[in-house]
Amino acid sequence: MAPPLLLEIILSTSHLVSWSWVVGLVTIALTKILYNIFFHPLSKFPGPRLYAASSIPIALAQLRGNSHTIAKNAHDLYGPVVRLAPNELSFISKQAWQDIYARRNGRPALPRDRKFFNDMLVEPQSMTMMNDTDHSRLRRAMNPAFSTRALQGQEPILQANVNLLMKQLQARGEKGLSSDLRTWYNYATFDLIGDLAFGETFNCLATSRLHEWVELVLDHFYTSTLLHVVHRFSPLHKVLAMLLPPSLMEKRNKHSAMALEKIRRRTSQVSSERCDFTEHLMRAVGEGTITSDELDSQATILILAGSETTSIALTYATYFLMTHRDSLEKLRTELKANFSSEGDIDILSLNRLEYLQAILQETLRFQPPIANGFPRQTPKDGAIVDGHVLPAGVSVNINQWAAFRSSDNFSRPDEFIPERWLGDERFPKDNLDVCQPFSVGPRNCIGKKFAYDSMKLILSRLLWRFDSEFEKESDRTEWLQGQGAFASFHPPPLNVVLQKRA
Repeated sequence: MAPPLLLEIILSTSHLVSWSWVVGLVTIALTKILYNIFFHPLSKFPGPRLYAASSIPIALAQLRGNSHTIAKNAHDLYGPVVRLAPNELSFISKQAWQDIYARRNGRPALPRDRKFFNDMLVEPQSMTMMNDTDHSRLRRAMNPAFSTRALQGQEPILQANVNLLMKQLQARGEKGLSSDLRTWYNYATFDLIGDLAFGETFNCLATSRLHEWVELVLDHFYTSTLLHVVHRFSPLHKVLAMLLPPSLMEKRNKHSAMALEKIRRRTSQVSSERCDFTEHLMRAVGEGTITSDELDSQATILILAGSETTSIALTYATYFLMTHRDSLEKLRTELKANFSSEGDIDILSLNRLEYLQAILQETLRFQPPIANGFPRQTPKDGAIVDGHVLPAGVSVNINQWAAFRSSDNFSRPDEFIPERWLGDERFPKDNLDVCQPFSVGPRNCIGKKFAYDSMKLILSRLLWRFDSEFEKESDRTEWLQGQGAFASFHPPPLNVVLQKRA
């Protein structure tokens, strides 16, 4: 009789047990929300109450690709420091760059936020994931590959790839075909970085199509956003990661495997003193500065950091010049004053052109490829950021979109005006040092000069050779609207009709 009676009791009270769990969970959630809003150590900082209550709103914004606009709107409303999640602060000041990312007065830069820079994202031994000591050692080994002297030696490789880009675009123009410059810039930058990192291109320009690996890299930016969101909810992140589509993680793993295959094929070659990135790393291995495993682990970073963001910046620069004809003519005038033919255009000379540099700086301010920045975390003894004393474990970040588009930092921030970088008297109060698209400090982008050099060369030769018109008028008026940012921006096709200039 006991078992049936016990079963009857369990069945008769099961609804009470379920509701008690629900009530308990709701009570815990409400308590946590109230704590986050009113009693959390960051409760004194301004920001939207909904975002202070839970990490869910900012996570949803990331998934929608509009967290950069959420941050900008919050800064416009609340000021230079804003709370965008229970334990997260966003800054937009010049001083915050130094306090968060740079070494100051013997103090190291703030450590990376490991929820953002998580082990599921990239190789643990890559520059991105290494601790500060190992990062400094690897950085010293890689610096020669990105020096001015090395980049001058690499110019023939750059010119050869740009020659092919110009040839393909001209052939299309002669046939009356429009060209999606967003895609063609992808072809060019991936072939460039493949040539310089692995000794072989991806043949994107030659075949006029994306290599499988390039498509994996583009997918990686979406995957990284999902991983960033998942890790917001530690310690449940491992469970949540299991709910991600298996295909995404398979692509991420395939990307790593293909990168490893590429780098090992390059390092297996008899040294030819080829002036590329890997050659310098191989020398460091030979000198015992880094290990062969550490060299292998840099392959994914080289292709991720050196290709997609550069092609995005080129796409935006082209669009802005096509929609600001006065800036386009000023740049062409500068090119004509310094070169007599397209064949004369070289990187050393391009780096002397002030207006070309201003065009790219204004592009990176107005539409930075990486919109949301790279979070850091305050150490166990806390930190002072932009004059605010913060406790340990706080995620701090400079949202580049919000900082670069803030009227506190720039006059007429929502207008594309390259002259602001040339001392134009209309902009005496512009805080130009706020614009740091390559970051600052010991972990700033090692490939900054390479990115500028390749952008200057491609853009200058394109403008020298071609006149351009939008394929559709809607591309002129609507193309920039509503673009989402998933780790980086993802601009749509930029269809342009190119005609060879007389």
